[in-house]
Amino acid sequence: PVHAMRVAILHYTLPPVIGGVERVVRDQAAALRSLGHEVMLFDRSADARIRLRDWLVERGRPRPHSFKADEGIRAPAPFQRVQRWIEQDDHLPYFEPTKEITRHRHDLPHWQQAGKLIFVTWRLADSLPQEKLAELRDQKRQWELKHPKPWSAAEEFAFHDQFDAQVEAWLNAGMGSCVLRQPEARQGLIDTLHHADGKDYDLLGYVIMPNHVHLLFRLRAGAALEEVIKAWKSVSSRRIAKVTGKKGEWWQEGYRDRLIRGPEHLEKVLHYIRRNPVEAELCEGAFVWWECGCPRPHSLKADEGIRTPVASADGGIRAPGAVIVHNVFTMPFDLEWTLELLELTLTRPDIRWINWVHDVRWAEQVPQAVHVAVSEHRRLEYAKVTKEPIHVIPNGCDAATVLGLTERVAALQLENAGLVLLQPTRFVRRKNIELGLRVLAEFPEAVYVVTAAPDPHQSDGMVYFRELVALAESLGVRDRVLFLGESGTLSDDDVRGLYQMADALFFPSTAEGYGLPLIEAALHGVPVFCSDIPAHREVAVGATFFSLDEPVGLIAAKIRENAAVQARQGRRGLMRRLSWERIVREYLEPLLLGESTP
Repeated sequence: PVHAMRVAILHYTLPPVIGGVERVVRDQAAALRSLGHEVMLFDRSADARIRLRDWLVERGRPRPHSFKADEGIRAPAPFQRVQRWIEQDDHLPYFEPTKEITRHRHDLPHWQQAGKLIFVTWRLADSLPQEKLAELRDQKRQWELKHPKPWSAAEEFAFHDQFDAQVEAWLNAGMGSCVLRQPEARQGLIDTLHHADGKDYDLLGYVIMPNHVHLLFRLRAGAALEEVIKAWKSVSSRRIAKVTGKKGEWWQEGYRDRLIRGPEHLEKVLHYIRRNPVEAELCEGAFVWWECGCPRPHSLKADEGIRTPVASADGGIRAPGAVIVHNVFTMPFDLEWTLELLELTLTRPDIRWINWVHDVRWAEQVPQAVHVAVSEHRRLEYAKVTKEPIHVIPNGCDAATVLGLTERVAALQLENAGLVLLQPTRFVRRKNIELGLRVLAEFPEAVYVVTAAPDPHQSDGMVYFRELVALAESLGVRDRVLFLGESGTLSDDDVRGLYQMADALFFPSTAEGYGLPLIEAALHGVPVFCSDIPAHREVAVGATFFSLDEPVGLIAAKIRENAAVQARQGRRGLMRRLSWERIVREYLEPLLLGESTP
């Protein structure tokens, strides 16, 4: 198992000041956080020095199960975001009993007010066995016999409070399949929740437990709560089904919702969300917790194992600590701070100190530190001034940031595919998408990205889509075809990102009036492979043409042997090798845990 650690990262200056080292600090911190570590950033300012000493003192004390707002996170935390809404909108995002209330789902008292905060819970369909549901119904009947209707507001609150707590206790016991323990299944729900964040609703926080979800958000004007939750369930069910291979509705019908009534109620709900994994005594890796102000979460990969417990019912455990010092010991910009840190390495030997060397102009011996150079050249240079062992860990590169990928495109992780074929198109038969599927079958490690969604208002389009899905399944390539429109309309930025990640544009239309994607691909430097029809001959410059009667194997060979395609594949290979997540996992985590030798 990999232990979650508390890590401080130090440099003279921090992002948003952007130089080479600042980018490394930013991306290194993001990668560590994405793998479950707690990270704080410190510069040489007087305030930061005080906070660093406080952090070193705090390292040995129990901590609550939540990230602190000042841990290097620059986006607004929940209460800051709420205050910003109040200042911008000039009205409170809390339930107002005197204002108009929209009621929905008549069998239960579900209330909705536009622009107000809502706390929602829903669970997996198999999360409560039938015997537990029968027991719950019996307990409710007994309660109702003792409290005949009509109920007062206090009685109604007591009823829901008691039985909600009972259901929560059973859910925390981990009943049912608990499919949300699987990182891949959980990621499908994460992506679904964040897709329309800032459009139909504004997320404040959530926790995804193994068999249920708690979520706090503000519903925007014009959005209907029932429709939003229906969309979450529908889309995430399809994504979970894709991961598990089991189709059907994964979620229990219905949900529990409460409007937030004020700041105290908001604080109570946030605390409840933060503590839920603690009360259930879950290990990190079995759940995902998120609040606005934190990076968007990415579930752990299946081979990561389960990390050490982040907290327990008695207040939690403090993870081991490390301090990564970038260039301060080897670049004399602030000698006072350098000497201060040298003193700390001697007085705090329980901390793992890492001297990360980008440049060497001056070197003070740091006997208590582990030394890291960013290249073999720099290691040889630094070896002239120290006899200590020196590790070599290359700088990574956050390709998503460099290429300007949207979260949606970055989440596809196309860099891990052997070949990426892109077809920006609609579901129209003349687009000949079936030929793309047959070509895909010639490449065992390829991914075929189709941007369109089936139009429910065009019956033939839906029929064509179903035919394509059936063909993909018969060819054994369904899991490598991405019909991206299924999960919502792509933005222009999304499409630009797909061009950045594609190895080739595949455009096999049987008829076209123009063919705009051929021009777009050329502008992005993406090799174009298109059918030999008049419109394509007129528009495409430097494209590779194929006859619609040509054997699929020959078309695939043209793609496979194309030098420009091979160059694009090599570029994505570079993304994989220098991804910060890989570097942290393979190099830095073993170093933090003392399991690595130079």
